[in-house]
Amino acid sequence: MLAGIAVAVLVVCLSFVVLPAQDVRDEAVDCGYVYSGAKSSSVSFVRANLRGDSLLMLGSSEFSTPARTVPQIPAEVFGTHNYGVHPMLVGEAFDQCLWHSMALGALADGGLPRNKVVLIVGLGQFTDGGLDNATFGERFSYPLYRAFCDNEAIPAETRDYVRRRLGEQGVDLTTLRAGMPQNPLEQIDGAVFDAMGDLRLRSQLIDVRKRGIPLASGAVEQPNWEALRAEAMSTALQMSTTNDWGAEDEFFTKQLEPALDGLKDARKEETYTNTPEYDDLDCFLDVCDACGVEPLVVIEPTMGPYYDHIGITAQTRAAAYQRMRDVVAAHPTAKLADFSDREYEKYFLFDIVHFGWTGWIDAERAIYEFAMGDAAYGA
Repeated sequence: MLAGIAVAVLVVCLSFVVLPAQDVRDEAVDCGYVYSGAKSSSVSFVRANLRGDSLLMLGSSEFSTPARTVPQIPAEVFGTHNYGVHPMLVGEAFDQCLWHSMALGALADGGLPRNKVVLIVGLGQFTDGGLDNATFGERFSYPLYRAFCDNEAIPAETRDYVRRRLGEQGVDLTTLRAGMPQNPLEQIDGAVFDAMGDLRLRSQLIDVRKRGIPLASGAVEQPNWEALRAEAMSTALQMSTTNDWGAEDEFFTKQLEPALDGLKDARKEETYTNTPEYDDLDCFLDVCDACGVEPLVVIEPTMGPYYDHIGITAQTRAAAYQRMRDVVAAHPTAKLADFSDREYEKYFLFDIVHFGWTGWIDAERAIYEFAMGDAAYGA
């Protein structure tokens, strides 16, 4: 038995020697557009890959849209041109404002390029009941939590709020205490969690590095937003021919249309009121304030005809959007790019909740102008 333990310890030690450290950066490759939970959880990797013209963008599943479906995604618009702004995309599906509060607190310790951050939020985050604990548990990141706790700029009341909410989402007490250790046993727990997390992320980041794209070079260009939007409209007309909603053909015919009859009024009881997400959004903005980071909150709309069909009225949705706006308005440094009035605009979304061809262009214009110091487009 002792021999087995010794072998296991040796394997772990060798792994630390063989696997690249998290903060290794390839100067010729841009990993900011890679959709990856490992990347999003690695504070060292993200910090190492932030450059002077980087812009931290926090979001969710909208970052997973492939270029073959929507060629206007950030990796194609910003990643293949040198517009002077290169987004660092952080977040995966089901990452919501509590997760983003941890991520920002972790990444902003010591400052960010431009001292700015973009947060994309959508109606789906604010459903009654909040995010279930099982799903949150799959996305919880101890490395982010530990780095968040280590950021001394964050006030005690904000840390306490995050810790309480993590407990409500099912994170166990041992893990919570290890993030802010008060005694030797908790310090040992933290050291073990740190080592395990480091080893796991080192191994997973190998794939992230392989998926990076060549770093855009050359002179800084000025984006022609009118031309980009015209091109997006042309693409949309080719990719949405089977429906009046402006959804992408394959999504509509294979996923949405077969289910529509069974979905009629299926969610008419939804209110978007019984959720902690509004408070979590407020917490995120509190972290921005504490860290001296200027936020742009981008409100992503839903597809109005679909939500009408499933019984969530325009009035219910409008009230939820207003609550989001009210939270943002309570923070004077926060800017808003509000696209909630685009619910019935064809081609703005490619499915029922994610930016489509023209939607990404308009959002990217807002993000670009925010990064470059202009007033938020669409606010």
